[in-house]
Amino acid sequence: MLELINLLKAKMNILKKHSGLIVLTIIIISLDVMHRELFFSILLSYGLLIKFFLSDFLRNEPRKILSIIIWSCFAIILGLTIYVNYYLPHGPSCPTGEIVCKNDDRGPCGEEYREDLQNVDIPEWAKFLRKSEGNLILMGLCFAGIAISIKKDA
Repeated sequence: MLELINLLKAKMNILKKHSGLIVLTIIIISLDVMHRELFFSILLSYGLLIKFFLSDFLRNEPRKILSIIIWSCFAIILGLTIYVNYYLPHGPSCPTGEIVCKNDDRGPCGEEYREDLQNVDIPEWAKFLRKSEGNLILMGLCFAGIAISIKKDA
């Protein structure tokens, strides 16, 4: 019985220690459900991955291997993004109905246009890279590469 009580106390201490992360996770998943996108879940997973990379859990050899893998993935996705944006066909720009002002809302103002990718004959992965999720993956890989490349004192 005493072991069970000690185990419960240990679990409660872990919950107290990570309560902020738990609340943040609940908020992010709620935003994903509300907006019906994966943007916030991808952002959460990157944050947790970078938190893991900054921890002392990884030793030097696996850290170097993961660093090479992450930077290689970053270079490949960067190359694919450049290819998709400059060499594949583009769709028509459609107005969104929102007015956007430059220079901290001092002007000039104009209607915002977005590319319509529904009828463009390109693969789905190319459409994914053109959207904000593709940019999020690229920036996430960059930050993960920086986080894992930080030399840890052993």
